[in-house]
Amino acid sequence: MGTTGKNRRKIVLAAIVVCGVLAGYGAYRWGHRTSADGSNVLSDYTVTRRDLIMSVTESGTIKARNAVEIKSQVEGETTIVNLVPEGTVITEQDIKDGKILVELDSSGLRDNVNQQEITFNSAEAVYTDAKESLTIQKNQNDSDIQQGLMNVKFGKMDLQKYLGEKTADFLIEQYKATQQMPSITDLIKDPNQLGGQSLQDYRKLTADIRLAEEEFKRASTDLSWTEKLFEKSYLSRSELDADRLKVQRLEVAWEQAKTALELFERYQFPKDAQKLFSDYLETERQMERVYAQTRSKLAQAEARLNSSEATYVLNKERLERIRRQLEVCSIRATAPGLVIYASSERGRFGGGSRTYIEVGQQVHERELIMTVTNAAEKDVDVKVHETNVDKVRLGQPVRVIIDAQPDKVFNGRVRKIAPLPDPQAFFGNPDLKVYSTLVGIENVGDQIRPGMSARVEIVIAQLSDVVSIPVQCVANRGGGKVCYVVEGGRPKEQPIQTGAFNDRFVEVMEGLREGQRVLLNPPRLLADAAGPAGSEKKADASEPLTAQAQTDLPMPGANETLSKDNVSPQSQPVEEGIGPDASSQRRRSPRSDRTDRSAAGDAGMSSRFGDMDQNSDGKISLTDEVPERARAFLERLDTNQDGFVDAAEKEAVLAEMGQGAEPGGRSHSPEGTQEPTPW
Repeated sequence: MGTTGKNRRKIVLAAIVVCGVLAGYGAYRWGHRTSADGSNVLSDYTVTRRDLIMSVTESGTIKARNAVEIKSQVEGETTIVNLVPEGTVITEQDIKDGKILVELDSSGLRDNVNQQEITFNSAEAVYTDAKESLTIQKNQNDSDIQQGLMNVKFGKMDLQKYLGEKTADFLIEQYKATQQMPSITDLIKDPNQLGGQSLQDYRKLTADIRLAEEEFKRASTDLSWTEKLFEKSYLSRSELDADRLKVQRLEVAWEQAKTALELFERYQFPKDAQKLFSDYLETERQMERVYAQTRSKLAQAEARLNSSEATYVLNKERLERIRRQLEVCSIRATAPGLVIYASSERGRFGGGSRTYIEVGQQVHERELIMTVTNAAEKDVDVKVHETNVDKVRLGQPVRVIIDAQPDKVFNGRVRKIAPLPDPQAFFGNPDLKVYSTLVGIENVGDQIRPGMSARVEIVIAQLSDVVSIPVQCVANRGGGKVCYVVEGGRPKEQPIQTGAFNDRFVEVMEGLREGQRVLLNPPRLLADAAGPAGSEKKADASEPLTAQAQTDLPMPGANETLSKDNVSPQSQPVEEGIGPDASSQRRRSPRSDRTDRSAAGDAGMSSRFGDMDQNSDGKISLTDEVPERARAFLERLDTNQDGFVDAAEKEAVLAEMGQGAEPGGRSHSPEGTQEPTPW
């Protein structure tokens, strides 16, 4: 009887179910395999001496060390009219020949040069005239001052000549002291105060009076003798009349002399003395005006000169700037290297919008057009995280692996460390703080080009011939570091003192010696490693190890590059009661031992509570005494929300687990085995 299609489908479906069951059982047995005697499969490691290299590994980008930037120096915008092809290698001969790398449009600048030359010439002429005018004004001021001083001197001399030097000086001092005109008319009352011309005039007038008086008296005497002789007829009448006329004439002359003295005393002397004194004072005032006028004219001439000079200098600088701009329109090679357009560099590093460098493209002032990189000297730009930047120092040795040549290691040293975080990293992640660090590479050929990716290992310290073990062998117990030494096939807790460490190995300063065997995973990481439920064996139980998955881990040599790519998933320091495989490595007992497993789980729970209570105060602090991976679980046990799990809360948990449920209301697994506790 043949098999129908419906039966065939049933058979295929049954086969799939059977295969699935077998596969699930196989996976379960593989994840929970035990040895023939029921003990766990544990791995150990033989303690050895090795060279440890402490390093910080980061990724970076190759960049030229001494790249010469070619920027537009033309004000405003200009157009590129000619370019050397990107990738051109500039040689020393090109520099000697003045090879043009970039040529910018200069037509507008040539027109500006012609116009500015006209303006500059006009400003230069005005400036020259202002300089000559200042020289002339200075000479004129000197002449005016000298003339004024001479007028003052001559005015004083005229006054001294008329009144006498002593009298004139006295009157001048009196005026300067009181700033009032002295009473010059009173001087004539005491002729002894007079001097000079006035005294001479006074003496002449008085002499004229005396002489006229004497002549009159003599003529009068002669007339009286003539009359007597005439009476005796010794003289004629004509002679008598002549003597009488003479007496009359001399009398008139005497009266005129007296009148002349009176006129001198009342009018002529006061007039001449006052005029001469006023003339002198006017020369003094005129001298002050001359000083003020010369200062004013000199200031005006200097102001015209300064203004014309500023205009001249401004136009000269403008003309020179335009000429320089005309010169920089042709940018010539100044350093050897490889030509790289700025658009290519911004495309790799800058991101966002960019200006493509090509003929006909407009560029702004100070805009980067290209760079000329020196192939002989290159750096790696590395972003060091803030947690490691304090470990990096200038001059530290560095090993560099370039992605283009992964089989070759380049040596170098740290050249520069940025004092502040890289602001560009804030845009992608504001919480990320990285510091730009430049690493100089040695012996780099032309095949290594800027922009290539590289992996940099900054060597912080190198330890030679030290006792070391893998980092996963170390656990925290009671505030100290311990590992588990295998002695006689049994694990034994051994306190140790650790030193420096990298991402794979840690230095053991005290507590271990070369050749000892230590567990790769401390017992706390192997849940229920002590055996079947009910035994309640501690981590250092005396049950022998019956299987060993591996005896040694691969260890890098002294020159092997350490990076995050070759770190084992377990190569992290072990926290108390946790580990990367704490759950997956916990072994379960057979189905027949489920009841005993539950009791052992309660006992193990009590033991773990006791281990975490490091200060033995009867309660567990969720902030200080709980491992990170167990904190979320234990926070659910803190029913009063005081930050501690006390004895009452612990007993409630144990009672709840004895009823077949975990804290939080979760039941046991379908197989009847309790799900592993997160710590």
